[in-house]
Amino acid sequence: MAATYLVTAWLVLEVGYVLTSVLSLPKPIMKGIFGLLVAAFPIAAIVAWNFRVTDAGLLKHPSADAEEHENFGDGHAETHGGHGGHGAAIGGVDPLPIIFGVMVVGALILLAAIKGFGVGMPADAGHDDHGEAVAVAAPVATAAPAAVSVVRVAPTNSIAVLPFDNLSGDPGQAFFADGMSEELRSALASVGGLQVAARTSSNVFRGGSGDARTIAGKLGVAYTLDGSVRRAGNVVRVSAQLIEAKSGFERWSQSYDRDMKDVFAIQSDIANRVTDALKIELLPQESARLAGGDRPASSTAYDAFLRGGQLFDLAGDESSYRAALAQYDAAIAADPKYAAAHAGRARTLAAIAGQFDGPATQARTMAMALAAARQAVALAPGLGDAQLALAYVLARTGFDLRGADAAYRAAMLTSSGNADALISYGTFNARVGDSAKGLAALEKAAVLDRFNPRVWKALGSAYYSARRFADAAPRQREALRLSPALSAGHFDLGMTLLMQGDVKGAAAEFAREKQRWAMLTGTAISAWKLGDKLASDRALAALLAENGDTVLYQQAQVRAQRGDVAGALAALEQALAAGDSGLLSLRHDPLLDPLRRDPRFARLMARMSVA
Repeated sequence: MAATYLVTAWLVLEVGYVLTSVLSLPKPIMKGIFGLLVAAFPIAAIVAWNFRVTDAGLLKHPSADAEEHENFGDGHAETHGGHGGHGAAIGGVDPLPIIFGVMVVGALILLAAIKGFGVGMPADAGHDDHGEAVAVAAPVATAAPAAVSVVRVAPTNSIAVLPFDNLSGDPGQAFFADGMSEELRSALASVGGLQVAARTSSNVFRGGSGDARTIAGKLGVAYTLDGSVRRAGNVVRVSAQLIEAKSGFERWSQSYDRDMKDVFAIQSDIANRVTDALKIELLPQESARLAGGDRPASSTAYDAFLRGGQLFDLAGDESSYRAALAQYDAAIAADPKYAAAHAGRARTLAAIAGQFDGPATQARTMAMALAAARQAVALAPGLGDAQLALAYVLARTGFDLRGADAAYRAAMLTSSGNADALISYGTFNARVGDSAKGLAALEKAAVLDRFNPRVWKALGSAYYSARRFADAAPRQREALRLSPALSAGHFDLGMTLLMQGDVKGAAAEFAREKQRWAMLTGTAISAWKLGDKLASDRALAALLAENGDTVLYQQAQVRAQRGDVAGALAALEQALAAGDSGLLSLRHDPLLDPLRRDPRFARLMARMSVA
């Protein structure tokens, strides 16, 4: 009877699971059925032990003492009715019910222990701004990186939007397919009840490298959304499908054949269908964002905006950024009220000013970036990208940290599920604001974008600034594992090793650094600490000769570590006058500790405060 019950229960659960997926029934239904089957099992077993079904109906088994015995000619007796096990009773007590009872109770205790202690859940868990559980596990050594969090059970509200395939027959239309998936990703990330894997990590699986279960397992999500785009003139065909990773079943799919002007309606419909399938209850403002949002007035503006984003994401040389700027300008020319294009223009101008402009043109370029960012916010105050662009530029234009902090907080109202936004927000707080808040944002970004080296670099820097060097090193190593040529990656790790007292190890990392200013800065410090003052002098002289006033902050770091307090403070005051963005790290930089008791340094600290 027990065996029959277990087989039947298994069949009920299997059929129920399939029907739940096909009919999109709420998952609590299956949980309730499972609970009933578990609860009924001991009852069924007890009844089967004491009763039996006969032609005359349900009869109670006779007790061992009352069993009927028949003597045969050979003098042996045979027991009829009841269980053969009664004959094995010890001292009149049948051990099988006791053994069975102990096993059932033990199984229930084990189940309760597993549930209570979270076996099979992430090593550590936190909650995002909307109360949803997110994994923020400590580094666990796996086949992947030492620093990557291992998510054993993906949250049921988690999804990855994979790159949509370009089926247009024209490789030049790839930007449009990528733009479609990115717009969907951004729309879903704005929904508080969803955890959406970020672009960089999702794009690792471009071209269908693996099935839905494999991809979802690596990204730590419960669902994947993928599709294709075919564009011909002003007509676009979009196909999308939502796959449940655990079963591999398709939860929803749809194809759309529309005019280009309806592409935003397609995006809204897909986003709403996904939230419906995942049983996500939308807040009114979330529904409004999915239905409306910042939409351009023409397909020309949208095309130029997507092309600008593709060029910006290349993160290449100055020509790539200039080409991106030209596309954003074209989008604005086609639609002057397109807020996202103004935000993209601001971001691109800030990148050009920070990486390529000299002192003579940097201030003018940053002023243009600030104007573009303010225009984006004026057109769409609720657009997260607009607020992020404004925050970034304000922090680097006159060090308006209060204004930047307000803009970052406004951005988080709609972008707390966006990994890029979390990186920017977390880095800002780790440097000049609330260190704990910064670390929390960056840990969440690492959950959403685990294959992005920028996440691990930023997280390692945040732990370094918090003086948690043992936590910083594995994140920095992970960034280098994902991108061995990562700019200033070896410099970051070298500084952490330096703070841990491993000067030789730090010097080795600095020697491997390809970024000249970083290599020279690290070498000047490590050589001094190793007693090679001549090598330190040479490195410092080369740093100044090659970079001039663009490395005033790094010059201060070197002089502070060499004991030249007056020279370090003079360099910092020059950096403030020149608007050197390195000063954003002033408050928590361990390299500047020799200066912290000086009143001049205290005045600089007050200037670099958000309070």
